[in-house]
Amino acid sequence: MSAFELSLVGGPWGRRLAPRRAWIDELPWDEELPQDLVAVRLVWTRTAFNEYASAAAFAEVATLLLAAGAPIDLVAAAGDFVVDEITHTEVAARLAAHLGGAVELDVRLDKLVRPPASGSAIVRAAELIVRVSCVGEAVTVPVLKIAREVAGSELIRAALAKIIADEAAHAQLGGWFLDWADGQLDDATRAHLGRVAGRALRDLAPREGSRCAVGYGQLDCVHFDPALASAAERCVARPLAARGIVVPPEDLAAVGA
Repeated sequence: MSAFELSLVGGPWGRRLAPRRAWIDELPWDEELPQDLVAVRLVWTRTAFNEYASAAAFAEVATLLLAAGAPIDLVAAAGDFVVDEITHTEVAARLAAHLGGAVELDVRLDKLVRPPASGSAIVRAAELIVRVSCVGEAVTVPVLKIAREVAGSELIRAALAKIIADEAAHAQLGGWFLDWADGQLDDATRAHLGRVAGRALRDLAPREGSRCAVGYGQLDCVHFDPALASAAERCVARPLAARGIVVPPEDLAAVGA
């Protein structure tokens, strides 16, 4: 375990990233926010780490797409999404600091991405894309829209609006890949991918007591639970079913869908 910290080396590498992260500096940072909301500071600290892990996931997706011989524009998109997630990491970290300071997190940087099960490159790519794009990113968009509505802060609303726009594109990658790979996935693989999606949905279900307030990017269960249930059915189960991938009913039931 190690403390989660971010840094910039600057120079030509900082200049290379500058156009993509310019929007962060343009947010209304002059807005004063409460400094004593430890739970909200923890939410944004964890969000920074989760976005960092998402960057690692899309880097792995790009690697597997290359190994599977996927269309080069899909490969390029996955690689480009790494930059999106890194900028989301930065804005979340800055929001935590603006709210009074990040909360210390001990993390395993060598365990950022759960590897897919063994199989051909295309099956491994499909598993990771289902988990990352078809579930994680697809569910994130509607949940973040609600968080934006109840944020109670122009700064946080503006940050979430940009993140939502990026995540929507990230979610679309899954469907495009599955449509391209359609003829290369057999029934057993589709059944496996359905189970993968189900487990990923269960992983997103809140733990008891994990959300106790609403606002500043935090959602309580009254807001989060129905949003997750609706997104699981509308944004995950239906699009996958249209491609012959069925999420087990018991997994949908576990998240209230």
